[in-house]
Amino acid sequence: MKNLTVSPPLSSGTAASRFNAARALAITLAESDKELVEPGLIAWSYRSTSMASPVPGPKGWHDYGVSHEGRLEVKVGDDSSFMFAESSPFGSYEHFGHGPFINIRDAKGNEMICRMGGDACVSLDE
Repeated sequence: MKNLTVSPPLSSGTAASRFNAARALAITLAESDKELVEPGLIAWSYRSTSMASPVPGPKGWHDYGVSHEGRLEVKVGDDSSFMFAESSPFGSYEHFGHGPFINIRDAKGNEMICRMGGDACVSLDE
């Protein structure tokens, strides 16, 4: 998992306004991360109010995020942490580059999936 730590935005006011400013900063950073196509906020913790979601407790939210494909954790100062996962539907896997498999057709037009190089093929009908 990738971790980022940033200084909190200058924000006086209520705990809610400080949390909202920290969350907005974390979302902006997650959206600019090149490894996430569509970051989705899946867990967070705000220590000054002892609040966390979806699982309360010092590490419950973190364990939840890790076990639900959390890929990026953004810590805003010492008070707020936000975990993001990939939420895109992956209509295309081009973002990840070339994979180890290709689709080919045999002489009869049957489509197969094979390892690169054309070996270890399996018919798509199977």
